[in-house]
Amino acid sequence: MAIREARFRCTGTPDYGMLREQISMLHGVTAMAIDPQNAGVIVDWEDTQITPLRIELTLNAMGYQKL
Repeated sequence: MAIREARFRCTGTPDYGMLREQISMLHGVTAMAIDPQNAGVIVDWEDTQITPLRIELTLNAMGYQKL
């Protein structure tokens, strides 16, 4: 088991409430930090519980792109 991290940036107007809701529903995500200054988010996850692609697709649907 290893904890991984990825950073994403919003390509439009961020909706942090929706972001928190969607990320909290992903089993395996261990932490999330919002960076409102850069319209970004940092997501940590347990690599045995969820794939990075699943996280990326969820965030892409909300207008975030992986950095």
